[in-house]
Amino acid sequence: MPFFVDREIYIGKYKHASYKMCYWTEQSLRTGGRRHCYKHDFGIDSYACIQSTSYKACNLACVFCWRDIEARPRVFEEHDDPETIAEELIKTQRELVKESLNKCIENWYIAHKILVLISKNGEITVQEVSDKIGVSRSKVREAFLDLYNSNLVLRIDNNTYRTNKEIINKELNEEEAKEILEKYFTTLEEIKKTHEKAMNIKHVAISYDGEPTMYPYISKLIAEFRKRGITTFLVTNGTFPERILQMLEEGNLPTQLYVTLHAPDLETYLKTTSSIYPYIPSSSIHWERVQKTLEILSKLPCRTVIRITTVKHVNMVNPEGYRKLVLKGNPDFVELKGFSISGHAPKIIVRLGKSLPIFDEATLMKQALQFSPTFDEIFEFASQISDNFRIFPLISTNKESTQVLMACRWKDLKDISIKKP
Repeated sequence: MPFFVDREIYIGKYKHASYKMCYWTEQSLRTGGRRHCYKHDFGIDSYACIQSTSYKACNLACVFCWRDIEARPRVFEEHDDPETIAEELIKTQRELVKESLNKCIENWYIAHKILVLISKNGEITVQEVSDKIGVSRSKVREAFLDLYNSNLVLRIDNNTYRTNKEIINKELNEEEAKEILEKYFTTLEEIKKTHEKAMNIKHVAISYDGEPTMYPYISKLIAEFRKRGITTFLVTNGTFPERILQMLEEGNLPTQLYVTLHAPDLETYLKTTSSIYPYIPSSSIHWERVQKTLEILSKLPCRTVIRITTVKHVNMVNPEGYRKLVLKGNPDFVELKGFSISGHAPKIIVRLGKSLPIFDEATLMKQALQFSPTFDEIFEFASQISDNFRIFPLISTNKESTQVLMACRWKDLKDISIKKP
């Protein structure tokens, strides 16, 4: 298993805020900063980024949500103060970064041993490596995954790998394996330096669970991070326009505000943001509040993004409708991201009411695949929304994150980096 990404840590006394190390933060730490998420286009270093939420409860039950909407609370009655949340988030990240260093160094040495072993026969299993070097299979799998991501090995099945002959075409001694590892994966020095730099938190994403703007002091929380020189990305479902106005009036807008646009029309919106099982419906009132948020969005002085989470057979319809709503919001950027089958997202088939409640993970995962668009499908849908990128010019794509980024009112397509918190 990954070192930290499955570990959720509640923040504060009332536990409405929480922290979870992002997959890409861990990837960046273990590769010495070489791997990073799409936010790198904005100048964000994944190793110095906190993934968090200010409010785990949510007023919607989106069918594609990767969180446990079936069990999570709908509201919290008491709240921690913003300073406590900010300090605990920073403290928690730093503690895990410290813990990560030795794990990443150990992982590098395991990867090095794998390269030497696999180069002898060109193919080896996880169990064989585990037996030969006396390390658990889970640690071997993690090292294999890094070698796979570095294009040094190819996967035959979940337990067997072979060398990439274009890079490794002979038996390697330890020094040769070290040189290849340092070229394609990372160096021990890079790992150490990246962990050192990661102690200086530069960015906080307030996004990963719930609806952050339900936290009544979200404006002051943004201010707490800004006074520490930390940039913020805030993601909202758009149903609390009054909180956005509050942030505007108090001068505490985030560095970049994301508004999730679930659908191009009311009918699709209700389908996408309501769960049939368990029965948690949204309403036209939510849709009307999103329209109000779009009106506000067009007037905000901060950087803004409209995010469309694309789900096949659910909301990848009516591209002209999306185009109209994006133009209404007039954000700096338009982002399309693909539905990801992670966490509780495989329950989508049940939430849509297309299946009786199923609790077998393998069955859920298999059925959920039909809703996950390929990168090419997302790119084509982005092209349709943007009229072949004539209305919203293409800025960048990220196949690993299944993401397409386009410009709306942003002018400099070659530089979208953030200059200040």
